[in-house]
Amino acid sequence: MQKERDYSFHILLRGIILIGFFLLVFKLMLTGNIQNFIAPKMIPFSYFSIVVLLILGVIQVWRSNSKNKVELYCNCGFDHNNNGSFFQSCFIYSLFILPILIGLWFPDIVLDSSIVAKRGVNYGSSLSTQASELNGEAPFTSDDFGVINNVNALVENNDVSINNELQPYLYNSNEATVDYKNREELKSDLLRSSKIVVKDEYYLDVLDIISNDLNSFIGKELEIVGFVYKEPDFNADQFVVARFAISCCVADSSVYGIVATTDISHPVVMDEWIRVAGIISKTNVNDWDLPNLQITDIKRIEQPEDPYVYENYMP
Repeated sequence: MQKERDYSFHILLRGIILIGFFLLVFKLMLTGNIQNFIAPKMIPFSYFSIVVLLILGVIQVWRSNSKNKVELYCNCGFDHNNNGSFFQSCFIYSLFILPILIGLWFPDIVLDSSIVAKRGVNYGSSLSTQASELNGEAPFTSDDFGVINNVNALVENNDVSINNELQPYLYNSNEATVDYKNREELKSDLLRSSKIVVKDEYYLDVLDIISNDLNSFIGKELEIVGFVYKEPDFNADQFVVARFAISCCVADSSVYGIVATTDISHPVVMDEWIRVAGIISKTNVNDWDLPNLQITDIKRIEQPEDPYVYENYMP
């Protein structure tokens, strides 16, 4: 009888864990924070998972209170009793319970420059840098940057304008997104444009096209949104306007960006979200020719509602 009670308790605990995972996923979907962890194309699977988790959890809780041995044991020929010690059981169950508690109690965070320092930045398809490869120097932190207090005085002596107002940026909301059949069609449109506005939908494709055919885009105006990151070996006036790109979930995320140069020394801080406009030129980083954005305008903005960009497979 004691053995049956012990097994019933384990079934009850497993049911509670399943319901806990249901509550965690449901909370993320209800708040919209699910997009901080997975790509939009994976969200339909989340709807399926919460239904399955709830059903399985309720079934396990119901089974734990059953007095019928046939319902309590599956009679598959194997012994499902927990033969481990109390501490072993606590350790195993904690592996499932702790993620649930952390997910429910702690606020969700967005990937930032601390991850970039470990994974490096992709400048199109031509170069990917890792922090450990750059002269062995430690990555910069936010303490290495300063905010310019007297911006007006600096702007008078430079060609760069700074807007310090934090305001939501409706990313090209007044223009309909064009569906391109292939990358060549997108490239042709970019070459015809007097000003290239990098939209989230084609963020990776645009940077890759410019990187692979840089000479064709030198002198064109470009506008892009991203957060600030500085490579360890960059000059004082250089930084990267970067975004995290996700294929399925944050575990496979990569960092893509473009090198930017401004005449104002340290006008931005690490992880700050900005919208920049400037002229495309060429720079050399670690013996690689890369696109360089000569900034003519910077606007500090709030973090976008969806801070990530997603892979858009285009022939």
